[in-house]
Amino acid sequence: MTGGTRKIGVFICHCGGNISDVVDVNAVREFAAGQDDVAAATDFRFMCSNQGQARLQETIKEKGLDGVVVACCTPKMYEDMFRGSAKEAGMNPYLLEIANVREQCAYAHRREPDKATEKAKALVAAQVAKVRNLRPLEVKTAPIHDGVAVIGAGIAGIHAAILLGNAGHKVTLIEKSPTIGGNMARFDKTFPTLDCAMCTLSPKMNEVFNHPNVELLTYAEVKDAVRTPGKFTLTVVKKPRYVTDDCSGCNRCTERCPVSGPKSPIKVESEWDLGLAPRKAIYLPFSQALPQQWTLDADHCYYFQRNHTCGICAKVCPADAIDFTQQPEEVQVEVGAVVVATGYRPFDATQIPQYGFGKYADVYHGLQVERLLSSTGPTNGKLLKKDGTPPQSVGIIHCVGSRDEKYRPYCSRVCCMASLKYAHLIRERTGARVYNFYMDMRSNGKGYEEFYQRVASEQVGFVRGKPTRVTGEATSPEEEGKLTVVVEDTLAGAVLRVPVDMVVLSTAMDPGDVDGLLASLHLDKTADGFVKEYHLKINPTETAVKGIFVAGCAQSPKDITDTIAQAGAAAMSASLFLGSGVMTLNPLVAEVNPDLCRACTRCSDVCEFDAVRVDPEALVASVDETSCEGCGKCTVVCPTGAITVRQFTKTEIAASIDALAPKAVAP
Repeated sequence: MTGGTRKIGVFICHCGGNISDVVDVNAVREFAAGQDDVAAATDFRFMCSNQGQARLQETIKEKGLDGVVVACCTPKMYEDMFRGSAKEAGMNPYLLEIANVREQCAYAHRREPDKATEKAKALVAAQVAKVRNLRPLEVKTAPIHDGVAVIGAGIAGIHAAILLGNAGHKVTLIEKSPTIGGNMARFDKTFPTLDCAMCTLSPKMNEVFNHPNVELLTYAEVKDAVRTPGKFTLTVVKKPRYVTDDCSGCNRCTERCPVSGPKSPIKVESEWDLGLAPRKAIYLPFSQALPQQWTLDADHCYYFQRNHTCGICAKVCPADAIDFTQQPEEVQVEVGAVVVATGYRPFDATQIPQYGFGKYADVYHGLQVERLLSSTGPTNGKLLKKDGTPPQSVGIIHCVGSRDEKYRPYCSRVCCMASLKYAHLIRERTGARVYNFYMDMRSNGKGYEEFYQRVASEQVGFVRGKPTRVTGEATSPEEEGKLTVVVEDTLAGAVLRVPVDMVVLSTAMDPGDVDGLLASLHLDKTADGFVKEYHLKINPTETAVKGIFVAGCAQSPKDITDTIAQAGAAAMSASLFLGSGVMTLNPLVAEVNPDLCRACTRCSDVCEFDAVRVDPEALVASVDETSCEGCGKCTVVCPTGAITVRQFTKTEIAASIDALAPKAVAP
């Protein structure tokens, strides 16, 4: 029905049956055609297809449409695409709205087709009413600053930095530890091929370290981030190493350092070896660390803790590289894009006390076993108990913390294969009897099932069941001096007590401790604490903040193969973003009516993006359109209605509500 001030077209998608199998598309089309200002109403099997887009554009041109409603699936997936097609047809793209009749109607009311159809009609009517009140918006652009910061120098960050550097971009690679490499550098072998982890990683470490387009900032953390048009300014704090670049790597300082010595009152556990061995106050994390520059731990150094009474390291250093006067240094890093590759940390197994971690000396988590098996580890690759003897039997408990509503409901994806790797290496090096306690065996990667079958053929035991506890209390002679794993074997239907010499806990992957970083970058987290991607399926490397990308385990638990793949995808996304030279600004942001503004600062107080500022002289608020995300918080707290989000004004929202439920709106 026409006759109004706007010509609106309604396009209803069947979604290949996802919508039309539940919603009566014909009835919705006929209903839409009867709405005021609707000049065209049609339906199509796949509106997102080339044919569907062509029909949209042809109808806009033929009917002279200046408003469109597409009844389809979630706007998060296809709104930008439909708006792009409308723009190509000559219509202002921000006069188009999506009515989500798939998720909100067909999916939600699959067994109630009549109700789903009526709801779809209501949603279409609401969006038609909104479009009737929309105003055209102007799309603005801003130049993008050159360069990219990669935060985190594990395998994901290293790979992304290399690719970006190879593409000609200037890269700043920021790592909070004294060395690059991340958790992969702690590994002995990688599944399913059992390649040497460092033989794979070390060439990449050397490549990124020597790359002409990569600047490396190690022992440094991002303290703050400010976003301005096309640019991120990161404040990076470089912690003092108290060792200058003149360090020759002779190791004399470490050899002579008294900390952690037999008679030293100060004992320090090695972070790199996860508490399995002591370290000195001045140290190199591991032999292949990059940069090959020693670090002095002032919190455990006699010189700093005992009023400058030591200083042996400075006396024995032939390069005169010890500088006790160093202070933290703030560096401003200006870039156009950011890749977050902050990795993971192992789940704290002390949260499950019944497994005995921290109570029994020979209960380890998986990453600790990696160090025990590594030739650069505290036992030079020999798997030994705390008493220095090799174990004769080992129990490996899968899914510790994972797939558990009390702790981490998600699957960490690598635990099964890592456990199989431990089983193989332990059998190979010690001949010990190995038992795997598992809930389900998940081997869904390339070569993973074959690896599972290989380990199963190596006389490794498998017990399907989640252990209830690990105890050192013996109830029979064979349990004396052992750790006993108590488990119900769900296949045999029996409760077993399995005595072993050592227990390995395959712990969940937790997100890194990066809450402060994510807050400064204004990035959302998932309920599990990982960085929230823009869309899990079609935009897994992008975030809601334009110019910030995510890679590797920062986004979700994954193995090395998938980490490399996503790091490459994130690098490509960042490169394309930078290569465009300009960024399109989102016009759906807040704006201020100066005639209504009281300069009360409530809007600026609640803005998480520092996008709203109040001019103390003009006594009016203003919005930085490059920083605003259009979340609408400011509009809720404004007492005068002076600040609104474009296309979500009171008039537009009220029109939608009137169309949905006219009787529920007060006159």
